[in-house]
Amino acid sequence: MAARLCTAVMESSTRSVLSFLDAPQLNAPEAYFTFHAQVYAEDGEVRGESTAKFLRHYMAEYGAFVERVLGANAPGHIGDLEPDADKLPR
Repeated sequence: MAARLCTAVMESSTRSVLSFLDAPQLNAPEAYFTFHAQVYAEDGEVRGESTAKFLRHYMAEYGAFVERVLGANAPGHIGDLEPDADKLPR
């Protein structure tokens, strides 16, 4: 139990640092994963339909988030295809 609590505290701390750095974050949906072997079949497929549905939704949201971040074309932004230090605000 203590390891799970420490992980949650670390993730919260990481979010604070990312916010300070103005780094893009996927704030919702939020998920904390714990591995339980019985959830997965031998081939790695998720056994429970509700878990599989949640994971599909989460990955769809994550994919959309990545597209938004990479599609932001503000000068000097992570999506800028030609980064140049002269473009960055001082």
